[in-house]
Amino acid sequence: MTADPFVPVEKLLEELLAAARSGALVPVRLPGQIEAIQAALQQGKDEAAKQVTAEPFDKEAWFKDQAYFIGHAVHELRTPMTSIRGYADMMNSMGSLTDMQKQFLDIIRTNSRRMETLMQDVADMNKLRHGTLKTAFKMDMFKNIAMMTEKAMAPLAGQLERALKFDIPQGLPILNTDGEMIAKALNKLVENGLRYQAQETGGEVSVAARSEGGKLVVTVTDTGIGMTPEELAQLGTIYFRSDSEIVRNFKGSGLGIPVAYGIIKLMGGEVKAESEPGKGSQFFITLPGMS
Repeated sequence: MTADPFVPVEKLLEELLAAARSGALVPVRLPGQIEAIQAALQQGKDEAAKQVTAEPFDKEAWFKDQAYFIGHAVHELRTPMTSIRGYADMMNSMGSLTDMQKQFLDIIRTNSRRMETLMQDVADMNKLRHGTLKTAFKMDMFKNIAMMTEKAMAPLAGQLERALKFDIPQGLPILNTDGEMIAKALNKLVENGLRYQAQETGGEVSVAARSEGGKLVVTVTDTGIGMTPEELAQLGTIYFRSDSEIVRNFKGSGLGIPVAYGIIKLMGGEVKAESEPGKGSQFFITLPGMS
């Protein structure tokens, strides 16, 4: 009988869940633990692909089991992470903290926020792959969606001292879509543009929209580090991250762009990208207007 290549993944997740339930989570160790789970999952996939067996394999049932397991794990981890960040925020607001104590609290808060984002990305990617991501389609204007993205991304732009601009004219096609989902996808593209700039401060990300043949075309343009043709070809691939030192300095998961691409596709849209090293990147999102 061939060994199950996903046993190491389940073991790592079970250890993490046990720590979460007992309150033994260490925030600064969580990113490394999640990355270890991701690596083990990828290794399991590679080993599973190599295995050849004469036994009948119920692929659909297997995927459902994996989707449930990952969804349950993410749900269990969210509660302690929310508690950790809440207490860290409360302690940060207290007076009489030394500089070192403030630094430690900042590390906890930063890693907690990162873990919450990572868990949300894992949950969204899991649902996208198994067709279970819930959406709420309704009539909406892109102006409202752009406002959600501006509100979400303005703090990061201010923190990094970068310009975030929006050019949303009147007369754009009305959409029948899930505006919050589209905003989530836009946030991923804007965040990457804000973070991955050659200079520590300065630089710009702009979001523009236009009507084209009854469709809405949204362009996200940044003045960032850009991408090589090889990197451009890998966009949307799960876990892919550029080898650029600037990208690697930020502890990302390689799930943001795949989630954004998956959401846009789910909304009936298309996304294309153009980029050159050192010359920034442009993403073109096309969404159907209401007929």
